[in-house]
Amino acid sequence: MNIEDINKKVKSLIGETWKDSSKWHLNFDEAKRLLERALSLAPDDETTLINYGTVLCDMGNHKEAAEYLRKAIDHGTVNKHAFFNLGVALMNCSSHENAMMFMKKAKSKMAGALTWEAYFDPMGH
Repeated sequence: MNIEDINKKVKSLIGETWKDSSKWHLNFDEAKRLLERALSLAPDDETTLINYGTVLCDMGNHKEAAEYLRKAIDHGTVNKHAFFNLGVALMNCSSHENAMMFMKKAKSKMAGALTWEAYFDPMGH
């Protein structure tokens, strides 16, 4: 499986969890494993960095998620999901001011086809 195929598979796995929450642990664990494999092959791949950060964020590993999402941004990504999801991760790390800055930046960006928004409950903060 190449990097693009891995990211397609991961997006599909995550999509399944929104339809059937009983698959959450199994699918997120598989997604994380696949993305770690992809990062070992291409450590600077923009889509993989964003997706790995998003999976970590959704799994509650917000500090680590922020590292991967920042790396994608530092490498020049203009993907909306990198910015929004970094905002979500920072919000969950109690960095509200910085979180809002990244969420606002996301509004002017386009989403990537193989990435997605991290789960965010604005009422939970």
